[in-house]
Amino acid sequence: MTARRVPLNTVLLAAIVLTILVGLVPAGIVLDRRIAEALVERARADLQLAPRVLNDRNAAYSDALMMHAKELAHVPGLAAAVARGDRPTTISIVESVRGSLGPGQPLVSAAAAGVHLGPVPATPMVEETRDGRMPVKLSSDGDVIRNIALAPLEYGGQWLGAAGVASPLDATEAAGLKGLTRSEVTITSLTGTMVTASTLDSATALAIAQAVHAPGFSGYEVTIGEARYLVARTALGDAGWVIFAKSVEEELALLPSLRKTAALSALGAGVLALVLGALLARRVSRPVRQLATAATAMRQGSFDAPLPDSQITEVARVAERFDEMRLALRQRLAELHEANAALQDRNARLTALQSDLMQRERLAAAGRLVAQLAHEIRNPIAALRNCLEIVRRRVADDPEGREFADLAIDELLRMHELAEQMLDVSRPRPGAIARCAPMPVARDVARLITAGVPEHDLSVQIDGPSDLYVTMAADALKQVLLNLIQNAREAVRSGTPVRVTVSARRVDDHVQLEVCDNGPGIPAAIRERIFDPFFTTKTALHGVGLGLFVAEGLVRGAGGQLRVMDDSSDAGGARIIIALPESHSVVEGEMLASGVASS
Repeated sequence: MTARRVPLNTVLLAAIVLTILVGLVPAGIVLDRRIAEALVERARADLQLAPRVLNDRNAAYSDALMMHAKELAHVPGLAAAVARGDRPTTISIVESVRGSLGPGQPLVSAAAAGVHLGPVPATPMVEETRDGRMPVKLSSDGDVIRNIALAPLEYGGQWLGAAGVASPLDATEAAGLKGLTRSEVTITSLTGTMVTASTLDSATALAIAQAVHAPGFSGYEVTIGEARYLVARTALGDAGWVIFAKSVEEELALLPSLRKTAALSALGAGVLALVLGALLARRVSRPVRQLATAATAMRQGSFDAPLPDSQITEVARVAERFDEMRLALRQRLAELHEANAALQDRNARLTALQSDLMQRERLAAAGRLVAQLAHEIRNPIAALRNCLEIVRRRVADDPEGREFADLAIDELLRMHELAEQMLDVSRPRPGAIARCAPMPVARDVARLITAGVPEHDLSVQIDGPSDLYVTMAADALKQVLLNLIQNAREAVRSGTPVRVTVSARRVDDHVQLEVCDNGPGIPAAIRERIFDPFFTTKTALHGVGLGLFVAEGLVRGAGGQLRVMDDSSDAGGARIIIALPESHSVVEGEMLASGVASS
C-alpha cells in the first residue's frame, strides 16, 4: 500500500503550527496559573495590610473625635445648663453645635445633675474625665459598636460629668473602610455571633463571621458554598471584630480579560508566524519543486531543465550535486547511445555479412551443380549437332526436312550457349585482364544495346568520371551490364519508353555502379530470390532465369557485390548496385587477375 504523500508546504506549516501549539499552549497554561497565584497572593498581601490601615485610621479618627469632644465640652452655656439641670436648654445648645461636630453623635453624661443626652458611655470611662483626661474608646451595647471620645464637663471649678462625641461603626463606616482597604468589611460582636455592619449581604457576612470565629480557625481562607474568600481580622478592643474579606472569584475576574488579551496576542503571533512560515515554506519548497520538475524532465529525456538558485546552503548543495549527477548521466547516456549505435551497426553488418555468406554458399553450391550439369550436357549436344548436320546434308533435296533440321540445330546451338553461360559462372575468362574503367565499358554497352532502336523507345544515360578503375575484366563487366539493362528493358511495359541510367562514384575503397530504370521495380517478396538460378518472372519464351545468376557470379568472382536496394530509383523503377573494389594501377589489376585465374 502506497503511503499518502503530503506537500512540503503542508509539512512545514504543520510543523510551525505544532511548534506554536507546543510552545504557546503549555506556556499559556503555566502563565495562567502563575497569574492566578499572583493575583491571590496580592489579595492576601492587601488583606494583611488592612488591619494596619484600620489602626492608622482609628488613630487619626480618635484625635478628631477628641477635638470634637473638647469643643463640645467648652461650648458656652452648656456647663451652666447642665449644672442647673436644665435639660431643654442643654439639648438646644447641643443641637446648635451639632453641625460642627462632624459625623459623630453628641452626648452629655452628668449623673449628679441628672442630665443624659445621646448614647450612654461606660461609667469607668466617664470617671476618667474627673481627673481631666479625655479618653477615646470603642464600646458596644450589644447591637452597635461605637467609638466614643469624652472630655470633662466643669462648671465653677466643679466637675459635672463628661461631654463628647460617639461615632457608631455602621454600614457607612464599613463602606469607608472598604474604600481604604479595597476589601469587603464585616464588623461583628466580640463572639462573632452577630454582625453589626457589613458591605456584604447579611447571610454571607454572618457565614464568614462564623467561619472565622470557629474554634481552631487560624488560616486565611474560608469557603462559603462554592465561593472562596480570603480573610483577615483585627480586634476592636473589647467591643468586637473587623473582618476583611476578598472574594477569590472577584480577584480572578481579571483573568478572563487577561486570557482574552493573551489569546488575541497569541493568535496575532500565530497568524504572523503562519504568514512568515508560509513565506519561508514557499521559499524552501519552491527550489524543491524545481528539483522535482528537473528530475521529471530528466526522466523524460530532457537534461536542460533549470535548477533552483537558492540561498539556503543545503538546497543549493543538493541542486549542485543534482546538476553534477545530471551531467554525468547525460554523458553516460551519450556513451551508451554511441555504444548501442555501434552495436546496432555491427549487428546490421554482421547480419548482412551472414546473409551474404549464406547467399554466396547457396549460389556457389548451385553454381557447382550447374557447372557440372552444363559440362555433362555439352558432349551430348555436340554429338546431336553432328548427327543433325549429317541428316541436314542427306535431306538437302527435301526443303521441309532441311527446315526441320535447321530448327533442331538452332535449338541445339541455343542449348550449347546456355551451357556456356552456366560454365561462365564458375570459370574465369582466360587471358582477360582483371582491370577496366567502368564508364567506357558502360558507354560501349549503351551503344550496343541501343543500336537500331529509336531513341524515344530506349535511352541509356551514362554518368560518372572516366578515371575510375575496378578490379574486373571489361568483357565480364560488359556482360553484367548487358544482362541488367536487358532485364530493365524487358521489365518496362510494352509501349512505354525505356529509360535506364548507369552512374558511377567512389565510396571508400570501392567503386559503386548504380543501374536504375523506370520500370515497375522489384517486389520485396522476391528480392532475395532474384539471384537464384532458373528463377525468373518472365514467360518461358523470354528467359530461363540465369541472367542475374550469371551476373552475380561474375561480380562475386571479381571480389564485389551485386545487390538490389530497398528504395526505388528517382524514375520509380528498380535500383541495382554493383560494388567493385577500386583498382589503382595496372600492376594491381594484373595481380588480381592472376589471383582470380589461379583460384
